[in-house]
Amino acid sequence: CLTSPVGGMRLIDYLPSRIFELTIHTLDLGAAIAVDIDLPEAASAVTLGMIAQLAQQPGKAAPLLLAATGRQTLPAAFSVL
Repeated sequence: CLTSPVGGMRLIDYLPSRIFELTIHTLDLGAAIAVDIDLPEAASAVTLGMIAQLAQQPGKAAPLLLAATGRQTLPAAFSVL
């Protein structure tokens, strides 16, 4: 069990959030220096899974699904965070 400012957390529950952060910030860095990033499949899978979980809130799932399938673009300033 890891200790955090908000209490204890199991390592298996903590790691996906760190993978998410590393994946997103790697993409940010790639964009900042104009380099295409080829993400590892495992990191992509964890990050996409977390985004899917975060999208399970009112008004978020439908726009994300429509954009992911090429039917619409995401609304301006759309975020699941």
